[in-house]
Amino acid sequence: MMLTRCPGCGTAFRVTPDQLKARAGKVRCGHCSAVFNALETLEDSPPAGAAAEAAASPAESASPPLVEAPFSEPSSEDSPPAPTPAEPLPHQEARHEHESLDILLADIGVSTEPPISRSRWLAWGLAGFLALAVLVVQAAFVFRGELAVSQPDLRPLLVDLCGLLECDIPLPRKPELVSIEASDLHPDPQRKNLLVLVATLKNRAPFAQDYPHLELTLTDVRDQPVVRKVFTPAEYLAQETEVRAGFAANGDMAVNLWLDATDIGASGYRLYLFYP
Repeated sequence: MMLTRCPGCGTAFRVTPDQLKARAGKVRCGHCSAVFNALETLEDSPPAGAAAEAAASPAESASPPLVEAPFSEPSSEDSPPAPTPAEPLPHQEARHEHESLDILLADIGVSTEPPISRSRWLAWGLAGFLALAVLVVQAAFVFRGELAVSQPDLRPLLVDLCGLLECDIPLPRKPELVSIEASDLHPDPQRKNLLVLVATLKNRAPFAQDYPHLELTLTDVRDQPVVRKVFTPAEYLAQETEVRAGFAANGDMAVNLWLDATDIGASGYRLYLFYP
């Protein structure tokens, strides 16, 4: 039996001639993972009594203690094959078994933490699914009007959802798709103190929309506002009109309003539509 010493960390271990011949002397230190030629650092093996005495009083020894340092093969395929593990020293075998195990786990990336139980994974998965379902319901509630227009097949489901949540599905409001096709303001032929506003509104959208508000501004000869009034759909629609049904898709609508213009002295007007 012979001794060799790692030049990197100074750890000594026992080797046999058969081990050195089988691997051409190439070894890897199990303590610091350094690869070196064991033939170049051979030492005489101390007697058994001297080894025991050195183990009993390690503080008085000037050289590093003799410890077990398992060998492993070098990682490169071009390097000479490493020898089989050398025989460990008995008095430090247990400690270095744990060291070698820790090094092995660190090299291959294996966690020493206990695995998460399957029931915990299932609980996390169920919680994530419920959170996603709540998020989908919230998004459907907030954008229910847009969904009812863009996805007509979802409208019955949205109606049922609003029935549970005690809400309604609002009609779309796209002012750029609603226009005033024509308008006229003139005195009433039978009642001279009244002005008659006649206008035609058109919904150019391929879906029903909410009725817009109308803003009428009367102006003087210098085109300065004299009076301004806003009309809600309930004020300019006919009594038999179903407001909840909305402005029909691609539909036209006539508006007739009578205004008391006594002592106003208006000579012009401006008419706008908008959604509040």
